[in-house]
Amino acid sequence: MEDGRVTKGLASRLGTVEEETTNLSEQVLQDQETHYCETVEQLKRSTQQLVEDNEFLFEAVPQGAEIDPKNISSHIADLSQFMDRLKNTHLEQEMLDNFLRYTIPSGDISQQISSSQDEIYVSLEKDVQHLRDEVITELDSEVEQLRAEIGETSQKIADQREVVNELCLNTGELVDECRVLLEELEKSGDLNVAESEKAGNHNDVSDAASPGATIQQLQSIKEKIQEKRHLEQQMGHLESTKTSLGAILSSSSEQDEKRSVKSYKAYQALIEYWQSEFINQDIRNLEIFPKSNRCQFTYHNVEVVVSLGDMGISKIDLYGSSIPPENLETARRHANKKYFHETPLHIQFNNVLNIIKENATSV
Repeated sequence: MEDGRVTKGLASRLGTVEEETTNLSEQVLQDQETHYCETVEQLKRSTQQLVEDNEFLFEAVPQGAEIDPKNISSHIADLSQFMDRLKNTHLEQEMLDNFLRYTIPSGDISQQISSSQDEIYVSLEKDVQHLRDEVITELDSEVEQLRAEIGETSQKIADQREVVNELCLNTGELVDECRVLLEELEKSGDLNVAESEKAGNHNDVSDAASPGATIQQLQSIKEKIQEKRHLEQQMGHLESTKTSLGAILSSSSEQDEKRSVKSYKAYQALIEYWQSEFINQDIRNLEIFPKSNRCQFTYHNVEVVVSLGDMGISKIDLYGSSIPPENLETARRHANKKYFHETPLHIQFNNVLNIIKENATSV
């Protein structure tokens, strides 16, 4: 009864999270599509206006002629430089015209300025030079600064959109994974009722629970399922060992007995060598499985399974409640980093033990 209520609550909350994620993803994609369409349309209008305003710059292209796209960028750069020069010339002429219009009284200018050495002419020439060398230069600098800021802002917006897209994708994958875990939970029905009652929640999942709490609970269930699989694998190894020992005990051959004793001594020597060379004094329950190239031990209440390869440790698996569920996956990922595997074997083991010690709550 309680199990069904918990499963139903998780399914309801997971459905809400999935719906919110889908709506957010659709809204983000729609906003981005609208932005891209508006940008393309604005570029088309700007290009069309530029062509209409500067028809004399463009040569008529014969119908059916092929245009090489490789040359477009160079022509655009040339046109941009030419337009900048035209713009600067236009601004200079306009500023000079306005200056002369408001500083020189109406009348015949030729009667007021007799030569290039005239005081009025020299003063105006200095003012124009000042405008060209200082004012226009300063304005150009401000324009370039604004252009750079616009470029940086555009890049930030693009990066943020990329982060949003990745977040939506990761959230969708996480929801799918939670859905699989929920289905597996419904099949197994393996819920720790005593632990939940001790925590005071009586296995009650409220519709008002936050998505973070739901994901945390599903992550805890995932870790319990993985630990259950690990225990089943251990049981399989124990059954295999039991079968092998039974075959040895039931064998009446003296040669088999000698071979078994020899193998036992070799394994015992290997274990003693590992204990003396690689194993920390805090390690408990060390077991070595030569046939499968694996060893297993307990360190700070964390069950550690080490798979060995030609270059040393090839894979690390961690199980147990000593490391919080939210940190367990991170600890596994750090323990399996490739650069750890390129160091000597005893350093590899020390790295793994240090990672467990940093994350275990019982230390």
